[in-house]
Amino acid sequence: MGSFEAASELEKENLPFAVVTITGTEGTVPRTSGRMVVSLEGRVSGTIGGGEIEYRASQLAKEAIASGRGGSHTLQHGAGGWVTIFIDVPVASHSAVIIGSGHVGAAVASLLKGIGWRTAVLERGASREELLAAVIDSRTAIIIAGKADASLVPAALSTPAFYVGLLASRSLSIESDPRLYFPIGLDIGEETPEEIAVSVVAEILGVFHSRGCAHHRAWNSRLVLVRGAGDLATGTIIRLHNAGYSVVAAEIEKPTVIRRTVSFAEAVYEGEMTVEGVKAVHVSDMGGILRAIDRGEVPVINDPSLSILGKLRPAVLVDAIIAKRNLGTKRGMAPFVVALGPGFRAGVDVDAVIETKRGHTLGSIIYSGSAIENTGIPGEIAGVAAERVMHSPSSGEFRTVRSIGDIVQKGDVIAYVGESEVKATIDGRLRGLLRTGLEVPEGFKIADIDPRGENADHTTVSDKARAIAGGVLEAVDRFLSAG
Repeated sequence: MGSFEAASELEKENLPFAVVTITGTEGTVPRTSGRMVVSLEGRVSGTIGGGEIEYRASQLAKEAIASGRGGSHTLQHGAGGWVTIFIDVPVASHSAVIIGSGHVGAAVASLLKGIGWRTAVLERGASREELLAAVIDSRTAIIIAGKADASLVPAALSTPAFYVGLLASRSLSIESDPRLYFPIGLDIGEETPEEIAVSVVAEILGVFHSRGCAHHRAWNSRLVLVRGAGDLATGTIIRLHNAGYSVVAAEIEKPTVIRRTVSFAEAVYEGEMTVEGVKAVHVSDMGGILRAIDRGEVPVINDPSLSILGKLRPAVLVDAIIAKRNLGTKRGMAPFVVALGPGFRAGVDVDAVIETKRGHTLGSIIYSGSAIENTGIPGEIAGVAAERVMHSPSSGEFRTVRSIGDIVQKGDVIAYVGESEVKATIDGRLRGLLRTGLEVPEGFKIADIDPRGENADHTTVSDKARAIAGGVLEAVDRFLSAG
């Protein structure tokens, strides 16, 4: 078969190829003119002289096909001969490799063929070798149409394909790569296989042409990671959750919150915790986080060092530890970083600080400067300040004899630390009490009594937490709407 006929056939089959032409010679060479067509698999039609020259030219041609770039090369023949060749790589058509011939895979293949794409379909359960044997270049999209074939993602990413899409729930734990899209497709409210195919093909075209689209994988554009899951953090999490944000809470291995009836940190011990109708669940990995978000729940993970940050890539990070000092939160850990209370400098350590001190400025947003310094004295409730918060009289294991919600009188024994009694300091309702079994040092915060007694509510988010949460939500909304 001649070179022109071979090129025509390859073009009809939509297969990539290169045309190699002799453009100059010097000294003794096999031929002074000639042309050959080389396919990606190495099939040769026509000739430029055979032998070592032709073999080396064929290798250069295959490299040019893979890269999509041709060019001129000079090859030595024997002791005194030189052959200059030019390799031309005709602009290849778009192509797609679809793994999985189910309803969605078939619909995607049909749509792509309809717009002139070269399409190869591999059956479900295809091997890595079968995938890598397909013709894949920088104009190829790979679509893995099922979670069962997700193990092929690393192989797909090892190819020059510009797009690798996986039709699977985002709860699947998988590596991150800018070419990897999952869940696959644009968010158009699709349901049927045909509608899903439209969203997938639209995404592929958008990626190829570098157009901004609302990808399903952009789910984390409204994701907030909150450090801490105590009562103030929980108020913030609930406000963000109810405003439509996906929220993840990161806690220490053994949380020491005292307002346990309104703290998602309790999920670490109990497996789950519901506050004001919002359910939090304890999870252990990225898959658990994403499955919880899909169910509309708040995942709580033991991760004080935020090792999950790189995988989640949240739009916002909120430091709600309320440690009165910075325990490692920095600007740049997320596009927008917010911190609650003193210990942070807005515009330096973080992007914004929320005032946490009771009073006229409670919940206000600070974009430059710091919150009011910690005085060590709790804010007043019904005229009572320091007396309402109780601390451990010694070090040892904490054991309760009363429950959150109980009405107590001053002098009542409510707990023990080791052998030391812990007595109520005022009359009122126990709204905070440390969990039994925790080891505490002397002076550790262990209980909170609300002097309003029967009128106190220990089952819902406090007024203080609501004010702080409002400030966080306003700051987050402002940042994201400006972006």
